[in-house]
Amino acid sequence: MTSHNSQTSELNGRASSNKAVRRIGLVSVCSGVMVLIGWVFDIRYLESVIPNLVAMKINTAFCFILIGCALVIKTRQHSKFADWAYYVLLLLVCSIGGITLLEYQFNFDAHIDQLFAAEDQAINFLTPFPGRMAYNTAVSFLLLSIGLLGLSTKPNKFLIFFQCLLHVVTLVSGVAIIGYIYRVTSLYSFSYASPMAVHTAIVLFLLSAAGSLLNPELGLTKLFKGQGIGNAMARRHFSSLMLVLVVFGSLRSHSKFFDVMLPQFGISWLAISLLITSFIMIWKTANWLNKIDQQRTKAEEEIKTINATLEIKVEERSAKLRELYLELQKSEERYHSLFEHASDAIYVLNTEGDFMDVNDSVCQMTGYSRQELLGMNITSLLNDELLENYPLIYTAIEPGRSAIVERKIITRGGEILDVEINVKRFADQRILVIARDITRRKQMEAELRMAELKFRTLAEKSMVGIYIVQQGRFVYVNPRFAEIFGYQAEELIGAFAIEKVVHEEQRKMVDEMIRLRKEKLVEGVHYEMKGKKKDGSVNWVEFYGTMSFYQQEPMLIGSVIDITDRKRAEEELKMSEQKYRMLFESNPLPLWIVAKDDLTVIAANAAAAKLYGYTPEELLHMDIKKLRPAAHWEKLTKHYHTDFKEAFNFGIFEHLKKGGTRIMVSIIAQDIMFEGRFARLSSTNDVTEKLMAEESLKISEANLQTILNNTDTAYALLNADLDVLEYNNKALIFARNEFSFDPAGRVSFIDLMPPERRLKFISYTAEVFQGNTISYEASYPQADDSNLWYAIRMFPIADKGNKILGLVLAINDITEQKEAEQDLQKAYQSIQLHIGKIQAMAWEQSHLIRSPLANLKALFPMLKMSAEDAEVGSHIEFELERMDDILLKMAEGASITESEKTVDPNG
Repeated sequence: MTSHNSQTSELNGRASSNKAVRRIGLVSVCSGVMVLIGWVFDIRYLESVIPNLVAMKINTAFCFILIGCALVIKTRQHSKFADWAYYVLLLLVCSIGGITLLEYQFNFDAHIDQLFAAEDQAINFLTPFPGRMAYNTAVSFLLLSIGLLGLSTKPNKFLIFFQCLLHVVTLVSGVAIIGYIYRVTSLYSFSYASPMAVHTAIVLFLLSAAGSLLNPELGLTKLFKGQGIGNAMARRHFSSLMLVLVVFGSLRSHSKFFDVMLPQFGISWLAISLLITSFIMIWKTANWLNKIDQQRTKAEEEIKTINATLEIKVEERSAKLRELYLELQKSEERYHSLFEHASDAIYVLNTEGDFMDVNDSVCQMTGYSRQELLGMNITSLLNDELLENYPLIYTAIEPGRSAIVERKIITRGGEILDVEINVKRFADQRILVIARDITRRKQMEAELRMAELKFRTLAEKSMVGIYIVQQGRFVYVNPRFAEIFGYQAEELIGAFAIEKVVHEEQRKMVDEMIRLRKEKLVEGVHYEMKGKKKDGSVNWVEFYGTMSFYQQEPMLIGSVIDITDRKRAEEELKMSEQKYRMLFESNPLPLWIVAKDDLTVIAANAAAAKLYGYTPEELLHMDIKKLRPAAHWEKLTKHYHTDFKEAFNFGIFEHLKKGGTRIMVSIIAQDIMFEGRFARLSSTNDVTEKLMAEESLKISEANLQTILNNTDTAYALLNADLDVLEYNNKALIFARNEFSFDPAGRVSFIDLMPPERRLKFISYTAEVFQGNTISYEASYPQADDSNLWYAIRMFPIADKGNKILGLVLAINDITEQKEAEQDLQKAYQSIQLHIGKIQAMAWEQSHLIRSPLANLKALFPMLKMSAEDAEVGSHIEFELERMDDILLKMAEGASITESEKTVDPNG
């Protein structure tokens, strides 16, 4: 009992230690995360906790996170992955600490100090590497990680050494904490390195203590974790001493804030405090030991009283036991009589499984003698496999309870028996077992299950419908049978077979088939018929059936296959054959099928015969080589020895017609299976005229291209997006000269236009895409201050549906024409000027001449002429009038010209 309590106490203590280690690990992770946040977001309070004190470095915070996670994993997970994670995390910490020590020792920078954030201020002039953790911090991380790794490797003869490494870390961090409390810099800092931060020292102290708790039976940890009185005294005294040191140090470091003591009296106060603390500890220890002594004395008195009472009760109960013993002897005799003569195997076990008693039936069942069995354990009749598959249950049964189970045992001869056991556990921890050999029953059950399983597997999973009909009704159908007719199996069982699944047209035939089987005229039947599905639709099924008997009643049993798809496929195949034969025969393209083994034509349509000038009968069984020039036969044979499972365009070949005429054909072929032979289906298209037309078209295109490239007109073809699709050399020269267009560049010539020309051009193209033709003239200034004139025409390009696809741009150089027009205009103006001068002179001369003429006209009537001269005088008068009219018209013409010149001097 004492050992059990000790084990329980030890387990509870270990669970408590694991919980403490886990919490310290979480504190370490949280501390590291908070410091990392402080560095990332420049929160100084999170970096140093206490203002104006040393900040924790980033690598230090990262190591705290790694060690904290390792301790949490160590106390929670128990798997191979968790162990690997634990080792990897500690190795990372060990690497960081070791590299930092090497940096201090050899004064170099390994570039690990500022991986996460930059620190501007250097540590000191000897080691100008900011962000590096303190020297004693690096030592502590190295020792801590090595100690934890060493304590995790088992078996290990150096456990105490690794535990001591953790104690060294505790000592280093504890000294640093005392240095901060008493403000002694040398305790937490070396002269050549940065100091350890106060929260770094606290977390290291906690982590080293937590690591030692993983093995509390080693080192100094055993002193404080033991269960003895000395261990309890160590815990009490150490905690008191630590409290005194902390309180005194705090008072001393803050004495300038409390006018209680002066710094020079610090040692005196320390001595007084230690004296008072020692007195208090002695007083508390004395009281504690006195209390334990009083409890011990009280317990001894109680034990004496209990012993006296027990002696009296023992005497009283001894008398009753003697009476019960006599009755027990009589009942035991009756029990042994029943026990020995029972047909079932009966045996008694203790809680360890040892045989305490067995009857003859047990010996007969197992093949062992009674003496052999009484020296054996129940596990001797079992092996590891049986123990795993059939675990012992007697230890789990409560006293007074019983249980019936089946299990297997091994006889002396190695035979495995199936037994049914009835187990009952008595209050005195004896276990009574009644066993019955059920091996034969198990074999029969297994055979029955196997037979049923085979039938179920065959029937339920079969792709064939299975049915059993008795007295005209379904007594069994499998799921596939029900599925064929659109039912669930439960809907058909108990229903009349013929009415449910047989079409009305087929019922007479089915009745006849049933009669033949019942009268034993045939052993089995096989027929196809129309079925009726649940929704009234018709399907086709194939029946196989035979006659049997069950419980002296005739029984029809058989199978059904749904052949609806097959029937439909057969019909579709017939239709398909007709369609494809009609398509083959009436196809306007020449088609033939050539056997791949001997290269003979085994089928050809009328178009093929017509193309080559043969009759269909002549083409049939012809060697395909006769249609090719002899020079191509080797290549032809090679092609036919190559498999082409999919349609393949072989290209254009030269073929021979019946009269020897050569034609060019395009061949597309595919390998098929035709009438049980590997064959090639070929489609031949006569492209002779097409090739001639293409050659002619190429010549035409070349001629047109020559004309376009040698014409004086620049042509360009643009699409709907105004992208240039085609252009001639003249257009390229125009674009280069006027827009500095580079055909190799990616800039459109429209983008090279001046803005005012671009807008006008786009507006013209918009009208063209409306279906209009645009013509206009434009001048382009040159470097020599001259102008080049172009006549520009744009007209749309449309498809047959009048959809405008693009436009054609035609540009002619009309500079010479424009210059000629300008010269003509200048000449016309010069002529007009000379005409004006002539008319002015004519006007002046007409007035000068008309004056004497007027005088003559006035004097002529005064002349007296004879009759003979009258006719001459009339003629003279007429001519004078006519001359006056001419001079008057000349004057009027000159006057009109002068007036016109006055109105429009530019003519």
